[in-house]
Amino acid sequence: MKPCILLRHGETAMAGLFCGHSDPPLSDAGRGQIELAASMLDERPNAIYASDLKRARQSAELIASHFDLQVHLRPGLREINFGAWEGLSWKQIEQGFPADAHAWMERYPQGVIPAGEPYDTFRIRVQKEMEFLLGQAEVHSLIAVTHGGVIRTALTKLYSFTHSEAHQCSAQYASIVPIPPVQAGRSA
Repeated sequence: MKPCILLRHGETAMAGLFCGHSDPPLSDAGRGQIELAASMLDERPNAIYASDLKRARQSAELIASHFDLQVHLRPGLREINFGAWEGLSWKQIEQGFPADAHAWMERYPQGVIPAGEPYDTFRIRVQKEMEFLLGQAEVHSLIAVTHGGVIRTALTKLYSFTHSEAHQCSAQYASIVPIPPVQAGRSA
């Protein structure tokens, strides 16, 4: 398998809020984060894929400009849809949706979000995207610019990372997460 990297998009004006399918652009800080990440990449990718949401697309375009590559948009790499929670902070969610917030935390990550995307639907979508990316990585090295939830779901469901390990890998904007080769105990 050729190098396959998942890269979290840069910061937006919605930092600290449940952004999901909301579509804010990168902030100036986010552009700087992505420029720094691009300069830290050890190897030139042969392909760049990205979620079609603006923050990921713009991040991918910045990276692509370093390598003179085209960005291939993949709607399946979108973040989970947070439904009624889009644009809210956790504190606002706890105040406005106390029972739902409690239930979501009790069942995390499988809790139900009012009017949101069911977790199993999201997990299946992420799994299909990872199958596509891993198939592409058999042919060429790649970077997929996506979202924190996508990265965490890929790592926990496909590579047996704990939620804590997956969160540590993807907590920062512009996190670079190499996809590990298939190995005992962590298989795709």
